[in-house]
Formats: sequence, C-alpha cells, structure tokens
Amino acid sequence: MTLKRTSLLILPLILLVLVYWNSKGIENKEVIWIYASIYKEVISEFDTVLKEKFPSVQVRWYQSGSENVAARVNAELSAGNPQADLIMTSDPFWFVELKKAGHLLSYFSPTAQPLDSHYKDKDGTFLINRIPVGIIAYEKTQVPESEAPKTWDDLTSPRWRNKLSMPSPLESGTALTFVSQLVRKKGWNYFKALKNNNLLSSGGNSSVIQRIETKETPIGIVLLENALQAQKRGAAIAIVYPQEGVIPVPSPIAILAQSRNPDLAQKIYDFFSSDQAQQIFLKANVYSPFLTQLAPDSAKPYTEIEKTEFSWNATILEEFNQTKEDTKKTFTRMILQ
Repeated sequence: MTLKRTSLLILPLILLVLVYWNSKGIENKEVIWIYASIYKEVISEFDTVLKEKFPSVQVRWYQSGSENVAARVNAELSAGNPQADLIMTSDPFWFVELKKAGHLLSYFSPTAQPLDSHYKDKDGTFLINRIPVGIIAYEKTQVPESEAPKTWDDLTSPRWRNKLSMPSPLESGTALTFVSQLVRKKGWNYFKALKNNNLLSSGGNSSVIQRIETKETPIGIVLLENALQAQKRGAAIAIVYPQEGVIPVPSPIAILAQSRNPDLAQKIYDFFSSDQAQQIFLKANVYSPFLTQLAPDSAKPYTEIEKTEFSWNATILEEFNQTKEDTKKTFTRMILQ
C-alpha cells in the first residue's frame, strides 16, 4: 500500500477521533442556562468573560423580551421541568410572583454585600443588578430644542398629536413599569390625554428608537440606554430627563429554586455583582446600583437623577405586582384597541 493511500485512509480516522474527543469535552462540561432580556450584544460581552472565568462551564442563553422570558419560564415551571438556572429581566413584578410561589432560591451573595438594602430582597431571593431608566427622546430635525417637551405632562400637548410612541407593556417589562409608575403618579387620565394625541404603543424600546430615527413618531418614551446607543451611532436624537423625574426600572437577577446546579449558579450569580460585570452594564449604557458614582458615557450621574426619580421600594413593587394584570387590561382597552 502506498504512503499516499495510507494517508488517505488514516486521515478520516484521525478526524473522527478529534470530533469524538471534542464532543466528549463538551459533554463533560457543566451546563448553566441563563434566561435574560438584556440585548444580544451585551450577552456577547458577558459570554466572552464567563468563558474565561468558568472554562469548565458551558453557559447557554435564552434571550428575549422580559414578557417572553417570563412566559417561557412560567410554561417550564408548569410542565415541572424548568431549564433555566438563572433569570435576569426588567420585570421586577414577575420576580415578586416567583418568590411568592417558592420558585426562587434564597442566597445572600458575598459580592452583593456592598449593595444598599434598597436593592436587595430581604429574604435573599433576588437582587437588583442594573437600573435602566425611562426618559423622553426626540428627533432633533423634527423637534426644535426650544419647543421640545421638558416634562411628562408636556407630552399631552395637542402639538404632539400623531408624533409620540412608547413600547407596549404587553411585550416589554420596562414599558409595564413606565405605565405603572405614570398611572401611580398621574392617574389614568394621563393616558387618556395621550390617547387623544394618538399615542402609538408597540414593540419594545428598540422599536421606539427606530420610529424616532425614521421620523414616523419623532418623540418617544423610551429607555435611556437605547437613546444613548442611537446617539453613539450618529442618530440626531436628543435626550430629555423630565423635570418630574426619570422612571427607574429596577432589574433583578435570581436563581431558580429548581436549578439543577445551584452551587454553580451561585458562583455565576456572584459574578454578575462584581465590578467587572457592572462595568459591562455601564458600557451598555445602563446604570449600576453598585457603582452609583459612575454613569454611562454622556449620561447624567445616577446620584443626580436619583434625587428626583419616581419612587420605588418593596411596597411599591408589591402594589404594582398586585395590579399589573389590571394595568395591562386597562391599557389595552384605552390605548391599544
């Protein structure tokens, strides 16, 4: 047999062996599932760091909007076979529900010790690890700065008829917080006034930014992080921190009580409270409850906006949780139908 023929026979065997051992390496890795509503590019940043810090772990992600993540986890829990180990979304009301149902593991993370008690569940079932905030944004070529809205109430002016949009509380956890907070502070008459202006409510925050950029609706109620990201790519978007205060969206992380690997889940939970993880959130234009002396590039310091932001605490979260289904129904009837 010639050397060439021998090589041709041996090469496929070598490839099969390599594939086998590679697959065995993957099989031998511990697997952790993280269900999250953070954006895919932020997940990519975290995934790179997690692979470096936990080389023997295969981290898998399910990414979608907060309401979709909740729907998937709730379905898995109902089926008695949840896949998620950690959950991280922008719907704090859902975490209150999960805690009440006994679905969250109680764990007091050592890396979260510096965190103000305001940001931690007293029973250790979840903590706030990022704080998106709701603001007003507008397209500068369509809305002169001198005429731009300065307050939430300004959005009810007839001059903004057919020019305003926001995400849908049926699709976005942050939008549900926007609505809950504005109703708590201003009542449903506020949304009646926005309805008179033909408020468009659809999709998530990315959809709102897209509508502002395309000038379909040049003013939006939207997350600061989306507006900052649009500015960085050159969009003619201006940001307004309303005089009555921004709307904070305390966004939790938790470990499911049914996690197949709670010890490993705790280590990764610890990581998300670390300075390294919090710097990634800051880079993604989101405020950190750990690093409140810092702010995303081009954003106001959190210590400044915190002075006037809409109030929130455990009591308010519980209140919103109890009324959230009614809030969705009323908003649907008033705005979406």
